[in-house]
Amino acid sequence: MRRALVVFALLVSPLAVATAQSSEFGVRGLGMPGRPLSARAFSSGGAFGLFDGESGLNPAALGRVAALGADFTSLQDFRHVENPAGSQSVRENRFPFIAIVGPIKRYPVVLGLSFANYTSRDFTLASADTLPLRGILVPVFDTLSSRGGLSDLRAAGSYKIKDDWLIGVGLHVITGSARMRFHRAFADSTNYEALTQSSELSYAGVGLDVGVIRNFGSGFSLAATARSDGHVNVDRDSARVSTIDLPYSFGFGLRWRARPKLELASQVLTHTWSGANSDLLQQGGAGSKNNYEASFGVEYTPDLRHPARRPLRLGVRYGTLPFLLDTGEQPKEFGISAGTGIRFAQERAGVDLGLEHVWRSEGAFKERTFVVNLGVTVRP
Repeated sequence: MRRALVVFALLVSPLAVATAQSSEFGVRGLGMPGRPLSARAFSSGGAFGLFDGESGLNPAALGRVAALGADFTSLQDFRHVENPAGSQSVRENRFPFIAIVGPIKRYPVVLGLSFANYTSRDFTLASADTLPLRGILVPVFDTLSSRGGLSDLRAAGSYKIKDDWLIGVGLHVITGSARMRFHRAFADSTNYEALTQSSELSYAGVGLDVGVIRNFGSGFSLAATARSDGHVNVDRDSARVSTIDLPYSFGFGLRWRARPKLELASQVLTHTWSGANSDLLQQGGAGSKNNYEASFGVEYTPDLRHPARRPLRLGVRYGTLPFLLDTGEQPKEFGISAGTGIRFAQERAGVDLGLEHVWRSEGAFKERTFVVNLGVTVRP
């Protein structure tokens, strides 16, 4: 019976009204993939992510950090969800990224620790149906909820070779859990008692990534990264139930200072989630496909003497999502973003604000999301 809960969690049709969730596109597979970005990189659509030492995409970018600091990111989103069962407005708050980064004195080395959201599986689905019981059709009301997801703990380092090259390597520990709960109520509560079933899924895996940044003077840079996450073991109530292959990830980016006050950046990220397709299908899911994200962003600095004082950041991104809601069209998303920031206390503290409007769709499933990303930086 407990196995039925796991299978139901993978098979459950999203043709149900979502009463509270991170995204209806995170119901299938391992959930909604996270983006390990600082608020600054988030504001530019992620375009500066491979060059940003306060983000978690490229370990080589740690070498751009000049002083010890800690960064905390809070994300609040407001979402309108549509699917064949109806529509619903939901909201969510989470802390998707935390990082501590600092250089080693007398050595061209920078080390960093970070915590990021790998995938999110926070949702509640409600549906109604009728079942033939004792020759009579009895209405039933089902609710399936999940709380949790996968987290990415990273320890990384970067080494600077003169001013031209930055190389980095990172070790990732992928862990987390999802608390599943299924509740069925009968319209005829006199003859049929309500059924409640719960279980906890836990995950464990290890990954490795490498990265490089090549600076061509102060005005132009290229970045590349590659990552392998191996596989994740899935346990249900401490008993091994499956193993799911995780993707290889590759990224390439460029950064150009077009004017003293204007920087442009673009990057492309790709993930080989098709490797998990057979594992998910074996568990009764709809499968997965390779996905990508392409982004472009700009940062305008009004005051070159104080570059961290109220810069203007703009970005746009387009991509696909790995986990299918149905065995057909792949989900896609498009987002536009903007943001700014300020430093104070002799630049030992700062706040960055990013706003993004995102559209996601797959056939009849659609959602519009307005996201507020707040980042706090502290440097002792």
